[in-house]
Amino acid sequence: MARARASKFLMECMLAHPELQGLRRWILRTRDAHGLYRQFGFTEIDLPERWMQR
Repeated sequence: MARARASKFLMECMLAHPELQGLRRWILRTRDAHGLYRQFGFTEIDLPERWMQR
């Protein structure tokens, strides 16, 4: 349970940080925290077929 609280706290801090307020887009990668990120307004990426990785 402490880990869940820490994860939420970290997200709250990141999203509220004054120096990050001008960002147009946030991109996250996760294996198993989709539910956490949805709580903060994140959605699946549009057009994943256009993204590449190396």
